[in-house]
Amino acid sequence: MNSKITHLLAGLVFASTASAKTIPNYAEANLVLGQTDFTSNLAPNPRNAASLNGPRSVIVDPITRKVFVSDTGNSRILRYASADSLANGAAAEAVFGQELFTTHSTGISVNKLAGPLSLFLDAKGRLWVPDFTGNRVLRFDFASLRDSSPSADRVYGQPDFTASSPAMTATKMWYPTDVCVDSNDRLWVADYNNNRVLRFDSISSKPSGAAADGVLGQANFTTAAAGSDDTRLQYPTGVTISTNGTLYVTCNGGNRVMRFNNAAGLGANAPANAVLGQPDFATTTPDTTAVKMNYVYGAWITPDDSLWVADSGNNRVLRFNNASTKPSGAAADGVLGQPNFTSNFAAVTRRGIDYPYIKPFVDTTGSLWITDYNNNRV
Repeated sequence: MNSKITHLLAGLVFASTASAKTIPNYAEANLVLGQTDFTSNLAPNPRNAASLNGPRSVIVDPITRKVFVSDTGNSRILRYASADSLANGAAAEAVFGQELFTTHSTGISVNKLAGPLSLFLDAKGRLWVPDFTGNRVLRFDFASLRDSSPSADRVYGQPDFTASSPAMTATKMWYPTDVCVDSNDRLWVADYNNNRVLRFDSISSKPSGAAADGVLGQANFTTAAAGSDDTRLQYPTGVTISTNGTLYVTCNGGNRVMRFNNAAGLGANAPANAVLGQPDFATTTPDTTAVKMNYVYGAWITPDDSLWVADSGNNRVLRFNNASTKPSGAAADGVLGQPNFTSNFAAVTRRGIDYPYIKPFVDTTGSLWITDYNNNRV
């Protein structure tokens, strides 16, 4: 193996995530990508290495500190240089899903994307991409070291890199929105239109097109009905899992986050242990308070048990401290994008945001990254 790759992988094993709890409510942002300043929200015209069009996810490599952004409106993923060297409006260094920074076409192939949404980097340096309208999840190995327009190394949800039809089976998906890989090499997928979360065990050894090993939100792999009780999911948009195996699933249909303790050991149709954003499992109505949410599109859990939630319809990001022990209906502990828990306005400023989407991300320095969808920026 190349010595550079060996060093990268060795470092990833020891990476840890710092706390972001010290970020005050309604804090000002420190960096913006996709725009040259904090008061612009121009769409990419012309399309180039520094522009963004409806970005939906951002993630930072813990070792190289390179920044990845899913630029969904341009059907591409941009990779930037180290976060420590970036200035406002910086240009990306590489592009995934397109041949050039100036091209835009969608496709179902080994090096094209049809609708990249969320992003996840695992401990082996692999970038996982739910390709929404391709009804598939792609894996790119050694993502921080790849040249532009790389080919994907694996595909799940489809039998090969040219298929894209949706279905409700153990081997197919229908609009996957988010993914994560836990410390025991399990892949978790939010399968939006099938109202379920899929689990793939020992994902490193699974070939393309492999079947899922488990399902939450449904009784089996061939049902897809939405529901609002403690065993059902209503259009799941995000998945994030803690170091102790607690899984959090965001559902925009139910305006809530569901918590599943010891998720890997749960069988099909297992009940959630708690719900946030609603007072109980039967309620699904939206609102703008410290205990209610409005169109939830993703979440990120940190090693210090802080859960950050993209409360998109309220144009804010919420923080729940000690998330694994919160009772159902607990109030959020912090808010960004709004001055308080009852305001809801879109803005293009250093403090304001317009539809954070899909999920927040906390890097190893404790910095919080947010994709500001309608403002075409991170």
